Amino acid sequence: MKYFLLLAILFTLVKKRNPLTFIHNIEFQWPLLIIISFGVQIALAFITIETKNKLEWILVLTFLGIIIGLWKNRHLAGIKWMVAGALLNLSALLLHGGLMPVSEEALILTGQTDPSFESDSRHQLMEDSMPYWILGDWIPVFRFVLSPGDFLVGIGIILLIYFHSSKIKRKGERQ
Repeated sequence: MKYFLLLAILFTLVKKRNPLTFIHNIEFQWPLLIIISFGVQIALAFITIETKNKLEWILVLTFLGIIIGLWKNRHLAGIKWMVAGALLNLSALLLHGGLMPVSEEALILTGQTDPSFESDSRHQLMEDSMPYWILGDWIPVFRFVLSPGDFLVGIGIILLIYFHSSKIKRKGERQ
C-alpha cells in the first residue's frame, strides 16, 4: 500500500494540490472502528510471530470492521473503491480458510525466496487446487505481491487523497 500512498502524493502534487491538507479537509465517521481493526491486525502479526498460531477468524472480523467503517464513509471520494477492494480481499479470506493465498511464482518474481508463511498472520501459500486463486495475491509489483482487491483499495486511496487535498495557491491568487 505504500506505493499507492506514494502515487497518491505524486499525482496530487502534479495536479497542483497539497496532499498534506487532505487530513484537515476530511471528516471520517466511525474512525475508531477502522483504527482499532488495523490495530488488531498489527497485534495479530506480533502474536503469530511469537506463538506461530494464526488467528484467522479474528483477521476476518478485522476486515469486517474495516469494511463497516469504510461503508459508513462511502459518501467520500474513493471510499467505494476501497470498500470494493476490501470486499474482494474478505472474499478471498473466507474462501480460503481465513488466510490470503499467495502465489509462489509471484513471490519469486518479486525476489522473495522463502515461501514459508509460518510466522505470517495473514497469508498462506497458494495451492493449485484453490479454485478462487484469482482473488488472492498473485500480481507481482516491485517487492510485493498484490491481489485485485489491493489494486481497488489503492485506487481508492489515490482518489481519497487527491479529491480531499486543497489546491495550491499561487502568489496573489485567491481561493
